[in-house]
Amino acid sequence: MDMKHIKDKYQNSISSILLDGFEVELLDSAFINLLTPNPLRLNNFAYALRELTRHMLHRLAPNDELEKCCWFKPDSTSSNGITRKQRIKFCIQGGLSDFYVEKKLRIDEIDTVTTDLVAIISQLSNFTHIERATFNIDEAEVEKVAIECLDATLAFVNKINELRELVAEKLFGDISDNLMKRINSESVAELMEISTHQFVEDITAETVSNISINSSSLEMTVVGTIYAQLMYGSASDRRKEDGAEIPVSFPVTSSIEVIFKQPLGCEMNLDSFNVDISSWYE
Repeated sequence: MDMKHIKDKYQNSISSILLDGFEVELLDSAFINLLTPNPLRLNNFAYALRELTRHMLHRLAPNDELEKCCWFKPDSTSSNGITRKQRIKFCIQGGLSDFYVEKKLRIDEIDTVTTDLVAIISQLSNFTHIERATFNIDEAEVEKVAIECLDATLAFVNKINELRELVAEKLFGDISDNLMKRINSESVAELMEISTHQFVEDITAETVSNISINSSSLEMTVVGTIYAQLMYGSASDRRKEDGAEIPVSFPVTSSIEVIFKQPLGCEMNLDSFNVDISSWYE
């Protein structure tokens, strides 16, 4: 039985979430094992996938960063004091406190999800131990189990990304008031171009992406809409109706770093803040 259809179905989708280089090469090697008929093809394939998840966790949750988190406590059941469950938790919430995540962001599923994801790694491990039941199994079973392992690997990464995006989106919503104060105090160059004065009333997020999290901050790219009042003339001009106020909304793209210091949201870096005012001229 040709297993190439499995590679064609899964390789690109998994490669897209890996770091180029070693991780992609390891996935390639996993498929080479699967496509090469031999009694250990499934064992070697599952082992490579398990190691791939391990390397990803170590990359996304390095020891020195994880140990700085306020929620981290060394676990005596692990040789280095760090468990897979803790690494997965770091991948999702970084250094944000449990209290903030649960009480302020109202996300209470991280503990359950981390337990489920550890179970996925254990599922892969079942086939890395060479026993009579997992040695030289027939082609149909190899195909079935290989698909189960790949589905599990995709589910593992997708669930981490899904929850990380949820954390970032809710964090953006929680700090948006502080962001607007910051924007209004510094002014928006694009809005200054088309008005005498401006006041930003709201910023909403449609997508949050490029999320990077560590023990002390979270970086994200936000694509959304900015709502503002454009004002013309002085305050006295507007009182005498010689000026004007016009409500507007424009697409906005911003790269933001939120620093995990109390009160959260009062300290942030705006790496970029770009407002698309092209519709104003249409």
